[in-house]
Amino acid sequence: MDNLLKIAKPYGVVGINFGGCVSAQAKGFKGSMRRKAHAHCQTHNKWRGWICFLSLTPERRAISKNGKPSHLFWHEVAHIRRRSWTEKQCDKWAWQQVHSQ
Repeated sequence: MDNLLKIAKPYGVVGINFGGCVSAQAKGFKGSMRRKAHAHCQTHNKWRGWICFLSLTPERRAISKNGKPSHLFWHEVAHIRRRSWTEKQCDKWAWQQVHSQ
């Protein structure tokens, strides 16, 4: 999934974890999460710039059926790109990214 990271790096993404939450895993938890994905976008967080997916298979969450990055992927990238954006603003930007591919 190096391609996904390569696509997202210009927007401030540092890493992508597909086994749950990278922060929780670092603390010894298995990495379970409540959502399908989330972004670590807090400025004081050492994991800032990471996107975590709740799936060991990226195709289920981060890659669309057409082989391009999914709306969920772009939504999480948006949180890192502009920390101040609302969920609605992140969704709008994500749809723009999906449709520009």
